[in-house]
Amino acid sequence: MTQAVFHYWGKAKPLIDDGIAYHLLPYHSLDVAAVAAAWWDASPTVERLFCTLCAGQESHIVRAWVLFFVAMHDLGKFDIRFQAQSSQSVLCCRIDMTEDLLSRVGGTHEYNHRPFNHGPRGAFWFFSEYQNWFGIVDSRRRCARAWQPWVAAVTGHHGVIPDGIASEQRLTVPVDRSLLEYDRQARRDWILVLEQLFLQPVGLDLRALPPIMSDADVALLAGFCSICDWIGSNEEDFQYCSQPLDSTSDLANYFNSRLEQVSKDQCLVRFGLVHAVKPYQGVGALLAANRLPRQVQTLVDELPLSCGLTLVEAPTGSGKTEAALAYAWRLLSAGLAEGVIFALPTQATANAMLARLTILADHLFEDGANVVLAHGKAKYHSGFQRLKEIGYQASLQADDDIRVQCVEWLAQSRKRVFLGQIGVCTIDQVLLSVLPFKHRFVRGFGLMKSVLIVDEVHAYDAYMYGLLERVLAAQCRVGASAILLSATLPSSQRGKLAGAWGAKPELDAEAPYPLVTSIQQDGESTSFQLQDPAQQPPERKVQIECLTKQGLLPDETLLAQIVDAVNGGAHVAVVCNLVADAQRVARQLRCMAPTCQVDLFHARYRFYDRAQIEQQVLQTYGPGNRLGGGRVLVATQVIEQSLDLDGDWLITQLCPVDLLFQRLGRLHRHLRSTRPKGFEQPHCTVLMPVDSDYGAHKAIYGNTRVLWRTQQMLQGLDGLPLCFPFAYRSWIERVYQESPWLDEPADISMGYDCFYGEERAKANNATHWCMTSMSEFAESEQAIRVLTRDGEMARAVLLIDEEGKPLGLDPALDPDEALDLATIGVPNSWQSCLPPADDDGRHRLTVRADGEGWMGSVGEARFRYDMEFGLEMSRSGDAVQVSPEQSPQEWGTGPV
Repeated sequence: MTQAVFHYWGKAKPLIDDGIAYHLLPYHSLDVAAVAAAWWDASPTVERLFCTLCAGQESHIVRAWVLFFVAMHDLGKFDIRFQAQSSQSVLCCRIDMTEDLLSRVGGTHEYNHRPFNHGPRGAFWFFSEYQNWFGIVDSRRRCARAWQPWVAAVTGHHGVIPDGIASEQRLTVPVDRSLLEYDRQARRDWILVLEQLFLQPVGLDLRALPPIMSDADVALLAGFCSICDWIGSNEEDFQYCSQPLDSTSDLANYFNSRLEQVSKDQCLVRFGLVHAVKPYQGVGALLAANRLPRQVQTLVDELPLSCGLTLVEAPTGSGKTEAALAYAWRLLSAGLAEGVIFALPTQATANAMLARLTILADHLFEDGANVVLAHGKAKYHSGFQRLKEIGYQASLQADDDIRVQCVEWLAQSRKRVFLGQIGVCTIDQVLLSVLPFKHRFVRGFGLMKSVLIVDEVHAYDAYMYGLLERVLAAQCRVGASAILLSATLPSSQRGKLAGAWGAKPELDAEAPYPLVTSIQQDGESTSFQLQDPAQQPPERKVQIECLTKQGLLPDETLLAQIVDAVNGGAHVAVVCNLVADAQRVARQLRCMAPTCQVDLFHARYRFYDRAQIEQQVLQTYGPGNRLGGGRVLVATQVIEQSLDLDGDWLITQLCPVDLLFQRLGRLHRHLRSTRPKGFEQPHCTVLMPVDSDYGAHKAIYGNTRVLWRTQQMLQGLDGLPLCFPFAYRSWIERVYQESPWLDEPADISMGYDCFYGEERAKANNATHWCMTSMSEFAESEQAIRVLTRDGEMARAVLLIDEEGKPLGLDPALDPDEALDLATIGVPNSWQSCLPPADDDGRHRLTVRADGEGWMGSVGEARFRYDMEFGLEMSRSGDAVQVSPEQSPQEWGTGPV
């Protein structure tokens, strides 16, 4: 080893009186490798993931290669053009060289402020010079193919993995050729040092080829290396060192001392990456006192103790969440995973799940666990803020009574949310792991080391399914686990999800219900069903009333019946497909009966208001005691999935059968000793269209065949009740069968053909985004909305006053926080009615005070916003009216 490798800094900072300005590059590289080694040694999961990826290789061989490549992650910093970015540090590092060093890098002072992307540059230098380093003169292509994924993974640690063998970057700064030659020699020396430190002790050398890794599998190493780099760059744990050493053996001692320090100081524990799991104690440990496992919960201990894909199909309210968590606990306890990621369809459902998992976390992990919430507005969730505060206090006080904590480091960035023990998120946060966002592989690594649980997996369209299938395929490749939950999963969707995991046999469309299907990494599947008749879901009958109504809207007679039910003490839920319909119905009810308690809940509120309304709805219509008599909740699809709400009477607009069954899950959800008179039995009123005219509802759901078939099935009951659980399998398979019904109208069949073509295009679009080689996007809310939801709800409207300030919020708020809290999501179809978007993708809509709300206009479009009804729009030239007869109609349609 020459002293050249010690003439380069790896970390630098402004010089302070009592500190060191720089940390030598060899030391920083070995710091990061020490973190990697400590993590490998402390985590059976990390070891297993890499060994699965490198099938056929012994663990100590794989470990040596991983540490070798992690230690070379900053190879691109052995370049004078990078070093010149800190003129003070480069002069200190090369004190024995001529003092005119910087003058030999042209335009140095200007260059200090130019970015030098040392990641891709390191990959470029490797593939430009490795033949000379290794003494290889033949088989270059074979060698390059073997080394390329490993090199690309570690040199992409700043967010973007180099695409293929990195090409020359244009650097116009003139550099003295002798300096370039000096850098070249230093790079060679460093590679030879790493060979001695990591490869030779296990019988390897630079002529050996690393284990085969495909380009699709680099996320595991890239994510692992990035996290190790983040931790290894923490100066509090890795103090700067500027004194060179004399030999490779001295560097080996340095590495071993750092490794011992990381382990002794429990660095990985403090950063929330490693946490002790409690021994598995059965499903019953997760249940409330005096409750025994029921239905699919009784199958958990029969499931294979190995990683794979598990699909759980069981009725709403049957305990799927606890069953999934118990199975995840079994896998955690066996060392097959390190954490749990629970993904849900909406922010409201994620918020509700956070409260449940915060309680259950203490059962799974010793001394609590790091619980992290991830979605666009997680930082404003009061419960999550309390978790962070508890975690901060625990780190200061080491208070044993504080059981559940959230390490601040994990919560600082959504890129890290999957690195702790429990992550609760919206599904888009999972899908980001396969989309072109910077550091997507950090999310990917977090998923791979965890058990991924996706709730309400039926709730996504073809585009999101295309992305989810990519996520599942990545989990399968590295031998990770996923659990998918649904009450209403058609066999066609089940087959797609299983196919993403490589399932070999065709899954039976006539399979019994409930059902748990386990698919191993090799594609073999096993079905588990309830054998004990006592554990079968209890029969539940729902009386269905079909009413044909213009526009699927309640008329005066039905509205009067709702008011009478509320006056009789009933909790009534009215579920609409369109926000505009929900606003109109709520306004009509309030005008008809001013004393009637009417609540409105949909997605078109400022987030500041929506968070308050969400909590009020959960408290008022949840499982607790009913105080205050009867009420009516008028809502959209926001209450359709996973929310623990209970109503006496459900009124719903026609929707696809699987979503209808989800809505029915809010009806008589909990056992109560008494129900209001006339509502002792579950009763649902479904509003049907006139002459199969689905109007704007067609644009919401797209598939008119499913709407028509659902309508026919409901009308065919002819007064008989809808029986569960029988209806789950029989109705959903009948409605979603691919072949046309004999009596199916031609326009319905043609409409399906158009819908199917659009669905295929969406799936292809998802594949395009996953395969794109374009530079990764910055993680903005606008980009996330567009790329994870195929443009649905892709517009963000910011309400501002006439001075340009966010509407009606405390002026003391942080400016960025005020912007978020005053923003409203609206359909993409509104775009032409809105002001042009700003650089952050927000449409700034100026409004003025008008009574209890605010008014604004853009061209012919008129807008009104207030706390009760949210944002409304009309194209009328008149101001928005508030009387029920002239409630605003939404111009354009789109998902709520």
